[in-house]
Amino acid sequence: MDRKTITTILAILLIGSFFMPYLKDNTISASGYEIVTTPNQLGVQGWGMLAVKYCWLLLPFAGIMLLIGALNNGRYFIGRWPWALLPIGVLAFVIIKIYRDAKGIGSPLTINKLMNELGYGFWVAFAAAVLLALYWPRKESIAK
Repeated sequence: MDRKTITTILAILLIGSFFMPYLKDNTISASGYEIVTTPNQLGVQGWGMLAVKYCWLLLPFAGIMLLIGALNNGRYFIGRWPWALLPIGVLAFVIIKIYRDAKGIGSPLTINKLMNELGYGFWVAFAAAVLLALYWPRKESIAK
């Protein structure tokens, strides 16, 4: 596969994962879309959690920018690397914020329990983000 195809597939996976369950519990699950559009029913309080709530929007936005750049023959707005590194940074920020906030209120949350409560949409986004961060396509040479 060429670099355009790989970036296109990973960008579509990143966009699609936004509509898959990111968080799950025994009885409920929440996709990125539901987290962002649900009005304060998920316990979002304060500016910090509001920032986490809207950080989820950066994942499909980065995917859209990567998709547009890949379909535009590798011409990305402000380059490829910010859009490729943004999803992994967002996912790391959200996980650290959720874990620190849970520990701050005395919750018995462990890393293992946190990893079990992450839905398959999160893991699809994580895999796509890691692959986008690791995959740095080179320009195809003109003289073949």
